[in-house]
Amino acid sequence: MIVRLAQDRPAALAWLAGAAAFDCLGTGLGDPADLVDGQALFELVCAGQVVGAFGLGVHDYADGRIVRCGAAAGAPGHDLLAAIVAFTETEARDRIGARLITCETNRRGMVRKLQRQGFTVAGFILSKAM
Repeated sequence: MIVRLAQDRPAALAWLAGAAAFDCLGTGLGDPADLVDGQALFELVCAGQVVGAFGLGVHDYADGRIVRCGAAAGAPGHDLLAAIVAFTETEARDRIGARLITCETNRRGMVRKLQRQGFTVAGFILSKAM
């Protein structure tokens, strides 16, 4: 699997439409562009075909930089999460100098997969509709 900067932003956002259903901030906006606002978009390529996309943003804080994945989605049958994590760890550590990688999900299966790759649950996101 190859990870590269998205060559077609609208096409990458189309891939991310599947992630909007899992927006754990409870915005209900359903627009993948909102989930990756200000983030670089990447595409996952397998056998010459784009099979998914994800967004990464860098946030600077007094105690260091954090890389955040705003959304990720793709075609079934590919180990997209492993490719995304490997790429993000390399970028965060070697190029960005980040101290932390974060993401949010309301998919319990993804939490378990990420925990197996060294991630920990850092808290909970609560929301209340107005």
